[in-house]
Amino acid sequence: MNPFRYSEPVPPNELIDRDHEARLLLDTAASGNNSRLVAPRRFGKTSLLRRVIEELRSEGWNAVYVDFFGVLNMADVAIRIERAYDEQLQGRFASWFAGVRRRLKPAVQIGGTPDLPVSVEVALDPQAEEPVLDRLALPRRIFDRDGTRTLIVFDEFQDVLTTKQRADAVIRSEIQHHGDAASYIFAGSQLGMMRKLFADKRRAFFGQARSVDLTPLEPEDVAGYVASRFENTGKAIGETIGPLLDTARGHPQRTMLLAHTIWELTPAQGTASEETWQSALDSVIHGVRDELRAIWLGLNTSQRRVLRAIANNREGLYARGSGRTRGGAVKSALDGLRDLGEVAEDGRTRSGYRLVDPLMELWVNRGTPAA
Repeated sequence: MNPFRYSEPVPPNELIDRDHEARLLLDTAASGNNSRLVAPRRFGKTSLLRRVIEELRSEGWNAVYVDFFGVLNMADVAIRIERAYDEQLQGRFASWFAGVRRRLKPAVQIGGTPDLPVSVEVALDPQAEEPVLDRLALPRRIFDRDGTRTLIVFDEFQDVLTTKQRADAVIRSEIQHHGDAASYIFAGSQLGMMRKLFADKRRAFFGQARSVDLTPLEPEDVAGYVASRFENTGKAIGETIGPLLDTARGHPQRTMLLAHTIWELTPAQGTASEETWQSALDSVIHGVRDELRAIWLGLNTSQRRVLRAIANNREGLYARGSGRTRGGAVKSALDGLRDLGEVAEDGRTRSGYRLVDPLMELWVNRGTPAA
């Protein structure tokens, strides 16, 4: 079986490094404080969160992971939280919550039996705050019951901003009283919106969480991981490890995708060659072309020009004639690309920035898109 998983988060035991980031999150939670974990899409955020959850559960904590992606209103927020507790609490806490859940609103049960309920979730008021506050109070009730602490992970937390004016203030009004009862990790992939939530003095969560950022994986960690997985399955990565490291640039998902494809094209008991690498790279670029095109089409014209200038890396972004975009438009486009997580600062490049997705850079430089 191919040992490289790229289409979903990897299990905690397959995570490459991230020891430092995991320790920061664990220590912050243990001290009764909160963290915010911000990373571009497919950068290993969920895999790291799974590792932290698993370790804290082994130490006797409750842990609940809530995904707010695409949440629509406050009733939806309440339902997401309730479902997470129902699915993830374990042992005696699961039994306890089964009773508590019957008293929570806005969900009501219509028909069915206690063993096989047929439930219909009814939002009494899509923007009501009380149902959200009731569910947010659950860690405090658990702690008061027997002193067990809870880690709550709110993933894609920035999406709560779309549900109600000052929804973040509603949430903080409850969890600020949790003390030793709970610690929170607020995670998100929309860098601009997460910055708005936690770095704007006018927002409720300003200064309320320790910032933990995910950087690209270290090449030596990637090399050791990939080589050992090839070896354990009777194959060898050989000199192909060099171009893999240079191309993936520590991007977790792109590393796994490239390694997966190289492994597939390497014969049993064989060693990957230069031809293997070229075939693998062409196959990967072909496979992600629709995804990259969709991202490209979602950018405005100025953002496309700036992104292409960064990918080309031939001159500074504000050089005369660079991308045919004026200075003010360059800054605006650059800010937008950073907020989307498409580019990141990099002092080693002429432009001072790099594309987060190395495959997007290859695709742009092959001349596929047009501004």
